[in-house]
Amino acid sequence: MKNIKIILFAFLSLALTVSCDQGFEETNTDPNRPVSVPAHLMMGYAQRSYVNAIYGMQRGGDMGGCWAQHWAKVQYNDEARYVPRRGVIDAVWDEIYTRTISEAKSMYTLAGEEGNTNIQGAALVIQALGFQTLTDIYGPIPFTEAINPSILKPKYDNESVVYDGILNLLDQASALFANGTGEITSTSDLFYSGDVSKWAKFANSLKFRALMRISSTRNVNSELQALVNGANMFSSNADNAQLAYVSSQPDANPIYETIDFGNRPEYKICSSLSDRLVTLNDDRLAVYAAPNDAGNIVGKPAGFGNLTTLPNNGLGYTYANISGLGSFFLNPELPGVVMSYAQLNFLLAEAANEGYISGGITGALSHYTNGITASFETYGLSAASYITQASVTFSSQTDAREKIATQEWIALYGQGIEAWTEWRRTGFPALTPAAEGAINQIPSRYYYPTGEPSLNGSNYTSASQTIGGDELTSPLFWQ
Repeated sequence: MKNIKIILFAFLSLALTVSCDQGFEETNTDPNRPVSVPAHLMMGYAQRSYVNAIYGMQRGGDMGGCWAQHWAKVQYNDEARYVPRRGVIDAVWDEIYTRTISEAKSMYTLAGEEGNTNIQGAALVIQALGFQTLTDIYGPIPFTEAINPSILKPKYDNESVVYDGILNLLDQASALFANGTGEITSTSDLFYSGDVSKWAKFANSLKFRALMRISSTRNVNSELQALVNGANMFSSNADNAQLAYVSSQPDANPIYETIDFGNRPEYKICSSLSDRLVTLNDDRLAVYAAPNDAGNIVGKPAGFGNLTTLPNNGLGYTYANISGLGSFFLNPELPGVVMSYAQLNFLLAEAANEGYISGGITGALSHYTNGITASFETYGLSAASYITQASVTFSSQTDAREKIATQEWIALYGQGIEAWTEWRRTGFPALTPAAEGAINQIPSRYYYPTGEPSLNGSNYTSASQTIGGDELTSPLFWQ
């Protein structure tokens, strides 16, 4: 009898155990802590983190727009005098590596598991974009060993190696788009709302820009011509790669968030730009700048604020006297432009003018006028009469070289880091370094992050030595 009771007890215990275990995993799974994330959900974060990193006013404004002399400041002028805050420089490096490139690499892996090659292609484009920005503002950077959890001290690759890698990423992306499978969820894609055909154009257009950036370092003619022959680059403003912002904090355009919402109106238009636009009878001036308190558009020269206190009533460098940014650029929903059809056309014009692609001076002029027209149309303006001015058109290679670069510089207004980068590459227009600057030239690059000497010392030291030291004035290989 005792044995029967024991058997019954064991049987009931087993039944109870089985019944209690059924559905255990489902019951004890936290729906807010998923073990697997769909690849498309990572796209928007990677895109937004990148655009915010380059559009933030303490970054793309102070160390981009001001250094390109599109903007000037009437107070808090250290960065405009080439005394950047090291913590801000650190943040650009950290955010692009950890929030853009790392996120895009994870997205690529997850998309591969899902069999979605279109998302994989977009992930490669985002990685290429992040790496190009980093190498263009710092110089040698970790690339081949970057974002590898098993490598705590990644080596710095020289810029030519990084650029070869960037071009390879874009080639891989183009191949994936050409034979793409799977869809890109429209609500997750803040650039193109899931339009794969536009991603393919972006990959090719970005490759053209990358090749032009290194065109002084090696022969890129055949690669550029192949892209032109392929006829799958941007063909209108509708193809622009740009991030859609919304009207409310914290997802509004960073320019608006700082100047308008954050009440930081010290950002003004630089006279290097405003004076040139006046000379050219350029209607974009009224879009780029707002009237001062007297109803006029007045710019301020770059710099001041060391020996000359700002604001300065004697010189007229005050909040009331100097024109701020135009209302167009203070719209919270202003898109964050990554690359535009206008810029592509200026690069095509330069390539034709220099003989990198076919077309010669005639083709260069055609691309050039397309670029100006596209820039004007962005603001609802017509360039029909503007492009016929003798001060705008050209008929010789030498004249074209300067005018193409200058018009690209004008069209890149609002894209601080890209405007500064292209100015560093072309050297046009001629700009005078900031008055009372801490150094006697416009910076060539950013400092490396402050943590690198201690966290990755030997690699940091080696990379710094290859460019002549970790200085703002150390040249990059394409300069």
